[in-house]
Amino acid sequence: MDKKNLTKKYETGEITIFWQPGKCIHAAVCVKTLPRVYRPDEKPWINPEQATADELAGQIDACPSGALSYELKNRERIIHQTENKMEKPKAAAHSPMMVELEEGKNYAWCACGRSSNQPWCDGSHKGTGITPTVFKATENKKAAMCMCKQSAGAPFCDGTHAGLG
Repeated sequence: MDKKNLTKKYETGEITIFWQPGKCIHAAVCVKTLPRVYRPDEKPWINPEQATADELAGQIDACPSGALSYELKNRERIIHQTENKMEKPKAAAHSPMMVELEEGKNYAWCACGRSSNQPWCDGSHKGTGITPTVFKATENKKAAMCMCKQSAGAPFCDGTHAGLG
């Protein structure tokens, strides 16, 4: 079985949730947003009957990796779009953050500076026009992650913060 293309389904009468484990970067936005629904230590780990279809759709729309998606049943999906003005990233800090990267693990680096889980994305970029930088670590190593959000070598620090006012 090809785990990269595996899709699991979780259904209620109003919504079907699709989860692609191979795309999941374990940012835990789902668990933090709806802990009564997403319970990683239980089987099944997704319990969609614990929230409304609208609550689930809103949370899934914030999934930074796209590993979660959904279909609403018996109604058209209404998408409220706001004027999408490209915002500028906010500096989360003025020096890099050192992290330990694990070989083969997927990461989603916060490019907008709004995440409360720096340097990682928590979905706070929604509506900004800025998307996280998703990457897979090629080796176990310490890395300096850009926190000023201006590095030409993003997600890694290139020293740009030293020249910012």
